[in-house]
Amino acid sequence: MKAWEDLVGTALLGTRRRTLDASAQPAAVQDLVADRGDPAEQLLAAAAVLTVYRRAGRQPLRDVRPLPVALEDERPFVPPLARERLGRLLAASHPDLLLEWLGIVAGTGHRVPPEILPLLAEAARTKAALRGPLVAVAGPTGAWLGQRNPDWAFLSAPAEAQADVWQYGSLAQRRRWLATHLAQDPDAAREALTTSWKTEPADVRADFLGVLAGHVRAGDEAFLEAALTDRAAAVREQAADLLGRLPGTRYGESMAERLRPLVHRRNRVLTVALPHGERGDGTVRLRTLVAAAPLAFWTEFGPPAEVVRMTVEGCPAAVLRDSWATAALRQRDETWAQALIGADPGGRTTPPLLGVLSPVGQAATIGHLVSRLPVESFARLVHELPRPWTKELGTALLDWIARQDDHRLVSHAAVVIARAVPPPCLRHPLATTRLTMDAGPWRRALTETLNFRREMYEELA
Repeated sequence: MKAWEDLVGTALLGTRRRTLDASAQPAAVQDLVADRGDPAEQLLAAAAVLTVYRRAGRQPLRDVRPLPVALEDERPFVPPLARERLGRLLAASHPDLLLEWLGIVAGTGHRVPPEILPLLAEAARTKAALRGPLVAVAGPTGAWLGQRNPDWAFLSAPAEAQADVWQYGSLAQRRRWLATHLAQDPDAAREALTTSWKTEPADVRADFLGVLAGHVRAGDEAFLEAALTDRAAAVREQAADLLGRLPGTRYGESMAERLRPLVHRRNRVLTVALPHGERGDGTVRLRTLVAAAPLAFWTEFGPPAEVVRMTVEGCPAAVLRDSWATAALRQRDETWAQALIGADPGGRTTPPLLGVLSPVGQAATIGHLVSRLPVESFARLVHELPRPWTKELGTALLDWIARQDDHRLVSHAAVVIARAVPPPCLRHPLATTRLTMDAGPWRRALTETLNFRREMYEELA
């Protein structure tokens, strides 16, 4: 409406700089302001009339159809205490704790009151990790909201079981479809993936290989070998990683054969020559060969704990150790992971290698690292530990931090530990023992977070 725009423009500039153009107003407004000499009074009178006109001066709508009603949701609402805690989580803006809370609710079969769903949808709009559990918790009411508001469309995602989701769904919907069918109907999932593979963008191909990682099997060898020649580096790296997880592949054996003439041992010296005559830098090629070859290749040179401590000649020792770590991660070899951690406990590969160990092995290794590493180095390591943590690992870390004094890096590690320890650790003495008056702020925050999380589980039990 030009009349309204002219009125707003005049109000913004002020009547000393611009007067209202009465001729641009409707005839009824012109009659009301014509006998008013003060420009400001003219503006206010016109604004009053036009505001009422905009609110009530419209023709009634015809053929109005009521909005469809959301499907009935028979699940019970979360208990009052849990509802109150949800309000605190939303007010405090703790997305990690909110994600955990939603995951608990999704596992209990409860739902949240519909009046809170818009706030949760807004939180999930900017924090994609919240969307999956929120869809489960919101149910049909959430789907109804998602159909009304494009910003919340993720709430109304069609069921991944629909036949056309793989062809026409969004990337998130297709990922869920692929993950679900790899678990429930793996042959159909692989057929769909191979059929559309060549038409997918490079980033999508790499993403789908990431989904396949949790379901890779021996029959995928040929498909992954073909992906090794993909034009996208990210796809080639993913394919090599997945092939490394499969025992006895042609790819792994061929890498071992290429590596064999390059490696020699003399006493305590391991000589590893850089490969030549192939495309690319020799160091890069060596990384590829060592990371892809079965770790059993190295047994002829000695046991892992001995091999990783040998003097290395012919290539950078760090390149060889990093490549061994990559192979140990791919092949989930606990013996090699233990050996590599023992040889370089403060190295950058230690945190991911800890994820290869059994729960008991993790706890034992953490106890060993505590005695070998400075407090500052161990506190930094805590930030990089792969999740989810086991009960044994969480207990070991809580025991460690209970013995620490005030330190900036320790306080940062305490935040990570408080949020990452699994539910069985939430009754650790750190959470249940009364704090002394001289307890530092980080220790109080640690105890409060542990108790907050424990109460979340208890309220929804």
